Amino acid sequence: MRDMDVLEVFKSRRGEDNRASIASDVAGLGAKPIMTMAFAYLRLKATSSERTRLSYWQERKAKEVMMENLDCGIQISTVAKECSLSRSHFSRAFKKATGYSPRDWLQLARLTRAQELLEQTDFSISQVGLECGFVDQSHFTRMFSRKLGIAPGKWRLRERSRLQE
Repeated sequence: MRDMDVLEVFKSRRGEDNRASIASDVAGLGAKPIMTMAFAYLRLKATSSERTRLSYWQERKAKEVMMENLDCGIQISTVAKECSLSRSHFSRAFKKATGYSPRDWLQLARLTRAQELLEQTDFSISQVGLECGFVDQSHFTRMFSRKLGIAPGKWRLRERSRLQE
């Protein structure tokens, strides 16, 4: 049995629960054809997992759209639509490409922008929070403290004193 024959068997039966019929197909075979089938199956699985990654342009477009909308709420389905993908497929592929879910990546980008604003401007804490898309100062302070382990006001003081040294 050649690799291509095995590949066609798996492609035609993908999505169905035909483990028993596949097992009966190989029951009379020796070790070599069974190993050939196993390797073909693993190659097929590897190919399908590669398809769950975002392409370069999709990842770049997704990040660009999210960065443009840091200050306002944007739905993940909107970003997925910009990348010509369904919401669920986009979320899986984005996480595979970046290591973060779209929601977590967006929150991390907002907090990174907040750190820049706290360091470079004299905006109030609430103004920084609003500029970065948080609902109010309380929400901003809670998220900032949870991710960075320090309140934004204390972080600003610490950074400014560090820069003055």
